[in-house]
Amino acid sequence: MTLSQSRAGLPATLLTLAAIAVAPPSSSATGLLEQEASQNLTLAGDPDSARVIATVSSIPLAVDLGEYRLAEAAFAPSILIDYTSLWGGEAQTMTPAALMEAWRALVPGFDATYHELRDVRAVVAGDKATATAFVDGRHWVDGRLWRPIGTYEWKLQEVNDRWQVTAMTFVMTQEIGDRGLVAVARERARLKVGVR
Repeated sequence: MTLSQSRAGLPATLLTLAAIAVAPPSSSATGLLEQEASQNLTLAGDPDSARVIATVSSIPLAVDLGEYRLAEAAFAPSILIDYTSLWGGEAQTMTPAALMEAWRALVPGFDATYHELRDVRAVVAGDKATATAFVDGRHWVDGRLWRPIGTYEWKLQEVNDRWQVTAMTFVMTQEIGDRGLVAVARERARLKVGVR
């Protein structure tokens, strides 16, 4: 069967759409596509900002997956951690290993966690950078949900061509669900040390 024979039974609308789909783009359409691609590349940022964003974005994903070595690798040897808007108290300077120990004592006790980051932005100035992101942290236990929402703020230092987080702050703007799940998760994590 030839192409003209296969077209014989098709409605005119389908033939028109088929012709449009295979027709080469007009110069005005090509110009619009090139302009859109150029705008997308401009919005993509620069390589340093991309590396900073990849570094900070890796932390919550790694923790959600229980990949603490990957999360730990994102930090400098000494870090300032500020979760005072969530837990009260004071900001603490600690090692990445101590931070991972604190997270391991809690996170594996949840059935699942998902820290959704949005609007991750970075500003790089030489070998220093800052990054911010909206975060919606979901934590489940037995079908119940605890959900702190807010922003992360990170400070980073570039050392040997690698960005390392030197400070991390969570600023809570909203809390949904049952904070009591934290105590449940902590106890569950204590009972299954080494599982996740």
